[in-house]
Amino acid sequence: MNNLFYNTTTQKHIAQNDSSALMTPLELASYLGIGRNLAYQLLQDGEIAGFRIKKQWKVSREAVDHYIAKKSQLI
Repeated sequence: MNNLFYNTTTQKHIAQNDSSALMTPLELASYLGIGRNLAYQLLQDGEIAGFRIKKQWKVSREAVDHYIAKKSQLI
């Protein structure tokens, strides 16, 4: 299932594939319902396990779901 979210930085709609294994910080922010700066901060602080390809952050949906479970005290 494809969803669209509005990227206020570039002023355009971006397709987000729900089954995608990796997401960008903007997709992470949309997924968690938080701001872009907080998404970058969570990645930089290592609270959500992510990695960089050159200058671009990537995070797996599994890492985000693990963060949610941990914060919800489900694990």
